[in-house]
Amino acid sequence: MPTETVESVDKLNNNFPKRNFIVNNTYQIKHVILDFDDHKISSNGVEMSIDHKAVEVMQMLIENAGQTVNSNDFMDRVWQDKPSSPEVIPAAIARLRKMFKKAGIGDDIIVTVHKVGYRFEPVNEETIPANASKREITLLQATTWALIFGGLLVSMGFNIKNYLDNPRENKLTGVNAANRQQESLSDVTQIYIIRHTEKTSDTAENPDLSAAGIERAQYWKKVLQHIQFDQVFTTEFKRNIQTAELISNDSSVKPELYHPMSFDVLRFINLIRGQKVLIIGHSNTIPDMVNRLIDETKYPPMSHKNYNVLYLVTINKNGDTSSSMLHIEKP
Repeated sequence: MPTETVESVDKLNNNFPKRNFIVNNTYQIKHVILDFDDHKISSNGVEMSIDHKAVEVMQMLIENAGQTVNSNDFMDRVWQDKPSSPEVIPAAIARLRKMFKKAGIGDDIIVTVHKVGYRFEPVNEETIPANASKREITLLQATTWALIFGGLLVSMGFNIKNYLDNPRENKLTGVNAANRQQESLSDVTQIYIIRHTEKTSDTAENPDLSAAGIERAQYWKKVLQHIQFDQVFTTEFKRNIQTAELISNDSSVKPELYHPMSFDVLRFINLIRGQKVLIIGHSNTIPDMVNRLIDETKYPPMSHKNYNVLYLVTINKNGDTSSSMLHIEKP
């Protein structure tokens, strides 16, 4: 669990102003919704087991996101009605971290500030707004996940290291060869997931692709040119839509919108069974999606600077999954 040492405690008292992080007394972290009125936390609509005191601790952390909450302030507010020893605070933090880990969210969102308190670090700038879950999304039929030909590459005896070391032509040939084999497997579901490419601004709310992003999207198109996708899914952000359109602009498949926070694994798999699909996601949602799709915590968080990763997932007719992750650089 993350721990920090602070030289000055003066900055870390709880007199800082509360910022408007919580709307209608709820807060959303990816697919997890915290309801502070009812003291409930749910993941993809399923209520998680957590006590009221832990929820109140999380509320204080979120109210002061990015700033350290002193242990004394937790005691004064959360345990004011029930005198307790300070050990109740790390115990509540441990329960919260365990709950978030179970939901597929890393425990680095709660940082321990040594001998001072704790700090909540919101997920990176690509977090989708909490109110987005209330929007009308054209595609409830799909929500993301892709990783497919890792299993196919293995079954073909394809050497990934050589694949990565070879020139571009060999890479494209390798993708083509994998695709030819997978086309005969009509019962196999094949999911490809990549991140949107570079954007024009890191601070604008909904920026377009930059020139570098357009160039990279065009290269992804070459890498994936032999894959005939049945469906292409993208979030509603311009950078994602533009990436999807550049990759699929020569095909009859038009990108459809999905919402990563309402992702239902079983529903999604049933909807795309036997298909080849491409999903354009975000750095802070893709690894979590893949881990939930394969039902194991296999892939760590992705750096927001990383644009060259292709996740591949295959699902056979029995529901067994295999996955891999490839780094594909432009030549």
